[in-house]
Amino acid sequence: MSESGSDNPQPLDYANPRNHPARRFKWILWLALLPVALLFLAFLMLPSINSPRDSPPRVKSASNLRQIGQAILLYTNDNNGEYPDSFGTILLNEDVTSAVFVSPSRSETAANGATTRAAASQLNPGGGHVSYVYLGRGLSANMVTPDTIVAYELIAPDGTNVLFGDGHVEFFNAPVTAKIMAKVSSGKFPVTMPSH
Repeated sequence: MSESGSDNPQPLDYANPRNHPARRFKWILWLALLPVALLFLAFLMLPSINSPRDSPPRVKSASNLRQIGQAILLYTNDNNGEYPDSFGTILLNEDVTSAVFVSPSRSETAANGATTRAAASQLNPGGGHVSYVYLGRGLSANMVTPDTIVAYELIAPDGTNVLFGDGHVEFFNAPVTAKIMAKVSSGKFPVTMPSH
């Protein structure tokens, strides 16, 4: 009969570090603690997962301009391609709130009133309830190109968000913003993006 038979079991090899009982115990302990550690990490992350994340002001402002662009598109579809003459007209005719006309990076506050007409009457430049400048008055869909500037955020030191005729919004730094303002001031209509 051979020595490896069931009657003669092999001696345990404690001299080999891989077979040491203490080493096996550490692995078992780590494996037992792993689910607890993962559960603890999930618990720590839970408040950040469930809490709403605030967008940076620049991103929120760009979102506002995109909503304004969508409202303008809806207005032009209902009015033979003619652009609204003011932000007040947009508020009166489309499904937006007065908060859309206020940038979170500025001090203006949303217009409010007993009626939508009362709120719309407050959407005047310099009235404290508008953070954007509208350049769409007198435009029609056939005059507007993707590089036509329809609206822009009142200038900030680091630059500004700009809404274009195709509805996209871009942020431009201060030097490019200065070129845009020079074109706005020139009186040429419609205002298009300067080459930079």
